[in-house]
Amino acid sequence: MTRSQYKKFAFSLLIYTVLVILWGAWVRISHSGDGCGDTWPLCHGRLIPEAERGKTWVEYGHRLMSGIYGLVVIYFWWVARKIYQPGHFARKAALATLIFTITEALLGAKLVLFKLVTTNDTPYRAFVMALHQVNSFMLTGAVALVAVAALSQAETQQPSSSKQVYRFFPWIIVVIGITGAWASLSNSLFPTENLWDGFMADFSSDSHFLIRIRGLHPVLALLGGGGLALYFWLKAQTAELQVIQKRSLQMSLLLIFGIMFGIGTLLLHAPVWMKIVHLALAHSIWVVMLQWVYFARTTKN
Repeated sequence: MTRSQYKKFAFSLLIYTVLVILWGAWVRISHSGDGCGDTWPLCHGRLIPEAERGKTWVEYGHRLMSGIYGLVVIYFWWVARKIYQPGHFARKAALATLIFTITEALLGAKLVLFKLVTTNDTPYRAFVMALHQVNSFMLTGAVALVAVAALSQAETQQPSSSKQVYRFFPWIIVVIGITGAWASLSNSLFPTENLWDGFMADFSSDSHFLIRIRGLHPVLALLGGGGLALYFWLKAQTAELQVIQKRSLQMSLLLIFGIMFGIGTLLLHAPVWMKIVHLALAHSIWVVMLQWVYFARTTKN
């Protein structure tokens, strides 16, 4: 496999990664997390379950997609070792992809085995959901960085020390993503049909803790996402390199669209399809952000 072919492989894997994550979100939204019982990786103790319940097939479908994904990632990592020298950024990112795939599987197993699914509303579930969100970001990010570094001729990538501040930008997206996971979990467990009633419940001391913290997401998204959107818009006007200009404009437009879509999701009481699209947007923003940081730290601008 040539480096050009491997880049296409990485891009295809990135798309499949996001699809697996979105299907996992559907498992949670549809309360199908216990569709295979409390056995893992088998489903009701079987390799292929015999069941008529729809949620069993929702959960089993996700496990099947994840199993195939794991095999593909092992091959993905093995090929990277063959075509890149030790120290090459693409090879490091491919190893990171394998590591985060393993931890993603372990976190998924923990949710099932500890019954942190369906209507479980404990703080422990919220904590594991936060870890799950962070790990899924790390996974898509690692694959995205393989794709962007696949054609690099340099065997090592040393970022400029004057641009170290850029590495903190992605963590703003991570924090927003964690609060988004909590907000989505809260809306799934405690849906509201009236926006005003939901707003009042957010500030009620009698409300469940998940209801009281779900307001963090829109606030942080507006402040953090809006601030980043303005920064990247200005960067697109002042950057000297075309690649930085292009990526900065992409980031700004994606962030603005993501904020607007999030507001629409809130106003329409978070219908299922909007939850799925919202998550896809979050990962799109995350991927472009990491690629922007990669270029910003490894180019002279």
